[in-house]
Amino acid sequence: MYFKKLGFPIIKNFSGDIREFTPVLFEYLKGFDVQPVLENGYGSRLGYTHQDYLKVFPEIRFADREEVFHQDLLITLKNPDLDDLEMLKDGSGLFSMIHYETRPKCVDLIHRKHLHSFSMDALVDDQGIRTFVDYFGTAYAGCETAFGVIKDTRKDFASPDRDPFVVTIVGAGGVAQGCVRSFEVIGDHELFAKKLPGILTQVITRSITTDDNNLKKILKKTDILVDATKRPNSSTFIITNEQLGYLPENAIILDLAADYYDATTNMVKAFEGTLKGTFDKRVLYPDDPEYDDIPEGIDRANRRITVSCDAWPSINPHTSIAYYEGIMKNYLNLLLTRDSESFKANSNDCFERSLFRSTISYFDENKKK
Repeated sequence: MYFKKLGFPIIKNFSGDIREFTPVLFEYLKGFDVQPVLENGYGSRLGYTHQDYLKVFPEIRFADREEVFHQDLLITLKNPDLDDLEMLKDGSGLFSMIHYETRPKCVDLIHRKHLHSFSMDALVDDQGIRTFVDYFGTAYAGCETAFGVIKDTRKDFASPDRDPFVVTIVGAGGVAQGCVRSFEVIGDHELFAKKLPGILTQVITRSITTDDNNLKKILKKTDILVDATKRPNSSTFIITNEQLGYLPENAIILDLAADYYDATTNMVKAFEGTLKGTFDKRVLYPDDPEYDDIPEGIDRANRRITVSCDAWPSINPHTSIAYYEGIMKNYLNLLLTRDSESFKANSNDCFERSLFRSTISYFDENKKK
């Protein structure tokens, strides 16, 4: 299938998350034989008007939400909710952060409507490393927020006699590495210049998290505990709620994974009994009533202040969107000039190989293995 009519919706299912593209991307799209259709009000939360988009691409049309979803290919950084996706035409295309592994209901919809789907989060290189992701943007936004809570809650924050703050990161991938760099930047800015004790950052993996005795020793000295995990099995906890009780009472839990509980698929968060926040509610306190909504059978007795958000890059939206727009050009060049069913796993083009690995058919085939 060739994609000529492109739909760009406003994200509405993630409160406060601004994910519209800027006129810069549409100036690039002008070089293709395409007709972009933008939802009325698109870009206004970033400070752009309709005229700003029309200046760079006069053929852009603005329309209501339903018409936007009726185009050949829907392009959005955040995946719309299921009700909106139902508006997609059967056999049309979807280029978004779909997250096949953790969104089984969305996968069912893609199959039922025979969508040509390309999952941005499944764009990986030949070594399986994600290529369409802002690891540092995600990490820095969360680390900066968590450090702000420490700054506001620790009475000894400005004392030159206190011990360094200890950050313990669970995970060793791109987000975890982004955390190490983020806390270095934050420490240099907030502490080094003021000659205050700094930040000791450590990364722990399965050799520690599966050893309760060693984990206990580490957690008892941890000021910020970070979930930067990507689990192959989302139905099991990495750290139990009982183990979270080893943390000091004034410790902060930083949730960068932003997983959630889903009783229908047995999905749980990596740290048992913790909450997932939103853009509008990023700091969650131990007495938050949302703890009552955690599914039965999940221990939530041990609680700490939790910093969490399901849209971390949107904390600095202009920077994040500009980053993604730069990456997107490599893939749009193929999506808008080729038959979507022609992509090959053994292509000489690394971006074509990556696009092939992002399809629903590739996901289905590898899920069986």
